[in-house]
Amino acid sequence: MEATGILKLRVILDKDNAEKLILPSRPNSVQALIDEIKSRLNFTFDFRLQFHDPDFDNALCNLVKIEDLPAIASVKVVRLVELDRISTSTDDTILQTDSTDTIDSPERITGWPEVFIVPPFSYEVEHVLREGNAAFDKDGKVITLTRDQKHNILETMGEEIYKLKAYPSTTQIGKAAEALVRKHPCLKERNSDTGWEGWKNSLRYKMGNQRKKLAKAGIMDVAVNAGKRSRTNPDGASPRANIKRPRRGEVNFLPSYPSGETRESLETRRLEMVEEFKKTSAERDIPLIHQHMMRTFALRREEIVTTSPPVSELKDRWPALFHETQLIGLYKKRKTGRVGERMEQLLLAYGKQDKNDIYATRTAALAGLPMYLKEDSSEIFKTCKDEIEFYEATIALVADVDEEEVPGGVPFSPRQVFIVLEDQVIMTHHSWTDALVCLFGLIYALHLSYPEKCTGFFEFIQVVLLKLDDERKQLKPKLQTLKNELV
Repeated sequence: MEATGILKLRVILDKDNAEKLILPSRPNSVQALIDEIKSRLNFTFDFRLQFHDPDFDNALCNLVKIEDLPAIASVKVVRLVELDRISTSTDDTILQTDSTDTIDSPERITGWPEVFIVPPFSYEVEHVLREGNAAFDKDGKVITLTRDQKHNILETMGEEIYKLKAYPSTTQIGKAAEALVRKHPCLKERNSDTGWEGWKNSLRYKMGNQRKKLAKAGIMDVAVNAGKRSRTNPDGASPRANIKRPRRGEVNFLPSYPSGETRESLETRRLEMVEEFKKTSAERDIPLIHQHMMRTFALRREEIVTTSPPVSELKDRWPALFHETQLIGLYKKRKTGRVGERMEQLLLAYGKQDKNDIYATRTAALAGLPMYLKEDSSEIFKTCKDEIEFYEATIALVADVDEEEVPGGVPFSPRQVFIVLEDQVIMTHHSWTDALVCLFGLIYALHLSYPEKCTGFFEFIQVVLLKLDDERKQLKPKLQTLKNELV
């Protein structure tokens, strides 16, 4: 079925939140619609869709065929609980990724949306705003709120912002303030260039006060930064020193323990997983490991973020975490100077590969990215001719190859690829691109810094390819240029 007609959707997130989404055309499939919703609303989790079926008095039904969806419809996002994936395969190339979600815990399920949705306020405030908006539409008059009414607006907005992010950027707070005034124009400020600058400043202070209250209540992602210097704690660290917060758009940076769990109960689950990994692959209880990895996510993040243990220690404590479970066209333009010479070698080597081999295409695209960005990847991407257990490198991918020299410096056909962290081989893969994906996931899961000489390479993957952007900083000019060329 071809995509036709405008599609107007009310995307239901939970009982209190829904977003309006208008698509210029109907996607070709349900999966294409899911991908579009993910992209538009910045969702980082997997989900399926239900819709209100007019054939059954608008009762919710699973959306299986895209043609069943009316042109104007409400769809409900049903989150898939498929976290910390561990394959039941016994092959040596199982890909394991650490999740950013946790079960039965009131944590975030989405990143910051493109459009901030202003929540409803108290009955009194909603009445005042409704009357005020009507007067503003008639003669442009703005209203003056009482102290209690303004407090209710700031308190409610602060709670809504915290649902999305504990430490929002100034830009994100500004977007929330702008959305507030756009929805309720009677709140527009007279002596402000934007009309909402004062609301932005008030929300910034409100978020700071809210974090203090939540920290006292023991909410983990803000309590971790408690104990800083204050009147009652003059010897504490600087309030702005070493703030622990998401660096790369993590949704659940430091979640609280799941409902009904304690540190002791989660530690028991961790020890059970350690015992399982002492068994052979065939003997391990994979469903049990899968369940325990989901339940212990909060404990694992707490260890990684607050104590930053060595990778070797993490591997011993969390063995399941380390278990394996269109750029080419631009590169062809870079044919001048030393970068052009290296790119030419890469393209010649790629030209000898099977064009139907998706791994070869991915390898060429990703391996060429540091060259395109003029970054030195020689200390990160290496080759060897024998199996290794140790390699002197903080972070590296070491490809085991047959040839003395690898054409273009790219291992298209390695025997295996070793992932090295802190001088130790942590994992192995048969594919260079799969190994890179695992390395990127481990950098996230272990809260590691990007390699200094390849920050642009990893930031491009994070912000442009994976769209994991916390909006705290702009892309470097060369990354923004590449992004613009790809659009």
